[in-house]
Amino acid sequence: MSSQPSGRVPRIETSSEPRETKVRPDIKVTNVEPILLSCPVPKEHQLDWDWKLRGLRQLKVDLMIVKVTTDEGITGIGEPTNWAAMARLRSVLEGLRPGLLGQDPFDVERLATPASGAGYVANNVVAAVNEALWDITGKAVGKPIHKLLGGRYADRMEVYASAGQEGNTPEEDKAEAEQFRAEGFKGYKFRVKPCDFMEKAKAVKPALGEDVRMMVEWNSGLPNAKAAIRAIRKLEAFEPAWVENPLPVHMIDGFAEIRSAVDIPISGGEGFSTAWEFKEAIDRGAFDVVQPDCTHAGIGEARRAAFLAGLKGLPVAPHNWGNAISTAANLQVLASIPNHYILEINRTWNHGCPAFREEIVEGAIVPEDGYVHVPNRPGLGIELNERALARYPYIEGPVSAPI
Repeated sequence: MSSQPSGRVPRIETSSEPRETKVRPDIKVTNVEPILLSCPVPKEHQLDWDWKLRGLRQLKVDLMIVKVTTDEGITGIGEPTNWAAMARLRSVLEGLRPGLLGQDPFDVERLATPASGAGYVANNVVAAVNEALWDITGKAVGKPIHKLLGGRYADRMEVYASAGQEGNTPEEDKAEAEQFRAEGFKGYKFRVKPCDFMEKAKAVKPALGEDVRMMVEWNSGLPNAKAAIRAIRKLEAFEPAWVENPLPVHMIDGFAEIRSAVDIPISGGEGFSTAWEFKEAIDRGAFDVVQPDCTHAGIGEARRAAFLAGLKGLPVAPHNWGNAISTAANLQVLASIPNHYILEINRTWNHGCPAFREEIVEGAIVPEDGYVHVPNRPGLGIELNERALARYPYIEGPVSAPI
């Protein structure tokens, strides 16, 4: 089965495009540095996500930004996943730094492309460097990244609210669904477990009505294809836009088996870092909706994964469980492809916070009436807000503590 994107937004006029700038042909990288930040979690949100299930409360959200500087004074920024410890991310970046100094940032794909076998954390840091180098490249020529990728297919993209944490009750998910519908989001995604997925679906579906999509996230929570098929068939009456990651990501044949047996689109790919991983899954019929993430794959590999999806007529809805830089990067890729679908926006304190999503950058991508506008500014279209960064100094210590 195949789920196609809804109608296309017409191509836009380009009279407001920024002018090209003159850049020396020998521009070089002069510095690569991490910026570490912490956002304390208010007490009323310390049991968000599944902390209550693990007997923990969440104390803070950590974030590392990769900042690359050139001898032209142009800087680029990238965001690796913050699922890993900051010390580990920083260590990997320090290891990459010598190989980047003195290099031409226009050689972005040669210098910083995630590789099979490199490891999850290493590939995520490489992905952030990739974002930063693409950001520099766009700024150097005075063009947004989507122009360097071939142009944009729309000037705005639909967005959905991603929340509904595993520890939520059905009533809490219902309240969130009502809130996000009122805010204009085009969809709502919530997390489920084998013990509560039907109760949550029954609570959420009527709260969303007919005009807002419902997405169900399993977080690899089902043991095998047989169990997943049995569970997902029970959800068919609720007509979700997709069911996401019912199995661990490496169980590609299981995804394909599920997809052929149920009448609901199956999505996945969030943990992949290379186009080769996406190619294998797409070729074997694992997904109806393909979900690359620049935070894991970088801009280049995410764009190649989207191209592969397009060859099979599959829509792309990027996984975007990050913050301001992640959203900006994923939006650039999504706008540059004809098979764009919808963009995820994290609305929780799970690996994110309001300040990191909007405050720490100038030109943040902010949802409005269910859409985000594709920026026409050079590079990623955002810049670090140095004054805001100073308000969130890194806090040493664990991110969680016993309840």
